[in-house]
Amino acid sequence: MKEQILILFFVILIEKTTCSFWNEIPPRCIYDRTTLFSCWNTTFTHPIPLFNDLTYTLQNHYVQIRDSYFQLSLNDLFIYVSSNIENLLLINNTFSLLSFNKSEKIYFRLLQSLQIHDNKSLQWFQLNTSYFPQLIKLDLSYNQLTNKKILLFNQQYYPILKYLNLSHNQLESIDNLTGNCLNRIENLILSFNPLKTIINKINQFQSLIFLDLSSTLIKQLFSITLLPRLETFLCCYCQEILIEEYEKFLSNCSQSYNYLILDLTQTNIISLKFFNTYIKCIKDLTFNNQNLIDSISIQDFLFSINLQNIQMQNINKIDYINLNVYDRLKSIDFSYNMNLKYVSLHLMSDYTYLQRLIVSHTTVEDFSVNFNNTIQTFLHIDIIDMSHSRLETLHFLKYLTFYVLDVSYNRLKIIDINQIYFRHGIYELTSMNLLNLSSNEMEFIKINWNNESPHTIDLSQNKLKSIELHGQSTYTLLLNENLNLSLTPITFNIDLPLLQYLDLNSIHIDSLENLIYLHNLSNIHTLLLNNNHLNKKYRTLNWHIFYPWHRTLTHLSLQNISLEKIDSGAYLNDYYHLLTINFYSNNHLICDCTLQPFINWLKTPPPSLIDFYEPLQKVLSINCPIKLFELNCNRGKTKSTLFITFLIIGIFLIILLIIFILLYCYMKQKRSKSYRHMFTDNDLIALTEQNVIQRTDD
Repeated sequence: MKEQILILFFVILIEKTTCSFWNEIPPRCIYDRTTLFSCWNTTFTHPIPLFNDLTYTLQNHYVQIRDSYFQLSLNDLFIYVSSNIENLLLINNTFSLLSFNKSEKIYFRLLQSLQIHDNKSLQWFQLNTSYFPQLIKLDLSYNQLTNKKILLFNQQYYPILKYLNLSHNQLESIDNLTGNCLNRIENLILSFNPLKTIINKINQFQSLIFLDLSSTLIKQLFSITLLPRLETFLCCYCQEILIEEYEKFLSNCSQSYNYLILDLTQTNIISLKFFNTYIKCIKDLTFNNQNLIDSISIQDFLFSINLQNIQMQNINKIDYINLNVYDRLKSIDFSYNMNLKYVSLHLMSDYTYLQRLIVSHTTVEDFSVNFNNTIQTFLHIDIIDMSHSRLETLHFLKYLTFYVLDVSYNRLKIIDINQIYFRHGIYELTSMNLLNLSSNEMEFIKINWNNESPHTIDLSQNKLKSIELHGQSTYTLLLNENLNLSLTPITFNIDLPLLQYLDLNSIHIDSLENLIYLHNLSNIHTLLLNNNHLNKKYRTLNWHIFYPWHRTLTHLSLQNISLEKIDSGAYLNDYYHLLTINFYSNNHLICDCTLQPFINWLKTPPPSLIDFYEPLQKVLSINCPIKLFELNCNRGKTKSTLFITFLIIGIFLIILLIIFILLYCYMKQKRSKSYRHMFTDNDLIALTEQNVIQRTDD
């Protein structure tokens, strides 16, 4: 009996252990055994264990629990693992219990970031009395917090708290924020609250660097001297603040230790002249969606010596901008100003270096740079975006260097810039990466760079009829979808000795023989000739037209160009670097033995390169049945070779026979002639008698 009871006890113990919630990771939970433990839509009935075996050890982890159901308090849930969590995220979780023991406290020894979202604030009020000795970032947004409950932040529980996010709550003031660690907080976010005033408490945040009051109902501002360390002030969509309050806020900004970052998107400021008095204090200015009554003249921002970034978007009444540019200015964004027609930059320093200029989606017709106050003759801007505007000329290319210049979707028609010359040794010239002139209505372009030229020039989707380009460092040229452009010496003049990638898709090429006008481009690696309609009498491919590029060509595409036949005698052994050939969509191309050189090329493995780990692969794209690769083209060659061999032997034998016959006839004729003239004894006797008679007569 005792043995049966003992066995039953062990069976029950094993069953309990097997059915335990934490013997394995529950459904809808992820544990990667290294850093992350995440659960969603899960019911928790037991505390989270440490998983004491080496395989499962929750230590220094990121823990997140979403949309789950707790049958125990958070204090009980984390009682074993709280001291090992570094980041904790709790979002929209619910509880079976509505009352909790507030005297329970947990020690979050390593926790650095805590984020809690809860419409009833139940999660936060269970943890707010715990100890957070390493907590730096506390996010209590979306908790429906009101002024009825005190938010206590004492140094005893939050000794190094720096970041406090209270956005998207129901706070009307910050009077309920108490505690002796408020003066240590550096980032305070109060946006999207029905906030009306902060004046009573704001002076307690003496270490504040970042303050966000966006989308609040606040009406009064404070003097910036109350927050001596403040650097960033966001007040987007603050519609209740009058301009006098901004004056009060900035009145003594010169006494501040830092330059300000201001975001005043969609406020009640109606003129930028308001900032002229305080512009020395401003480092970044964002001023979007405003109802300005005037444009920016050269007298505005006259002393913006510390300004680094300026952004003004969606201001309908601004039609011109004359901006004074000092050496600290890095970024200018005037995009989406639909009535902006003219932009001029007036350089006020010899050391100006802009990183970004955005004037896209405007009606700008002209852009210029004024160098009167400097000794410089050119300006470098890393990224220039003037797309979707109304530019009709690019005269500024003569004094502007760039990494990327985008003037696509403008009204460019004729560009004639004879000489663009920059002195040698300018570092920025070596990095002129892209000039995008696509999607205009351009009919003629002539640009002559005397030295460095953009690495990539995009002239696609225009109406080009004639092109003339000269430059020393262009590697890629895109001319696709210029339906009126043909390859003739008169209309196509390109002197780009380093050009490697040439896109001539969908232009007007009626004969591949016209490619001879490209043979001066000796470094072509990739040549795209797709979607060109060849003339009926030029639909036979003469492969030798590509021979000038046999040392460099790697990719050749002849897709959909109405090819019907490939001339016999194609020889590809000299094309050492060729990797892809595309004959696809030439539906009338004859698939016969004229393609045998290309099949042999495909079967020959490409050369191995030491610098590449993966071997190179060849690709041949063609609309032919697979049996083309099994076609025996050598049978006909063997028969013809034998026929020619026998024919040559026969002719040789006939010639040899004729020679023997002629020799025989010649020898026979010679023998008969010798016999007729042979002297006999009778002849000698007759001659002797005649001689005797002649002597007797004498």
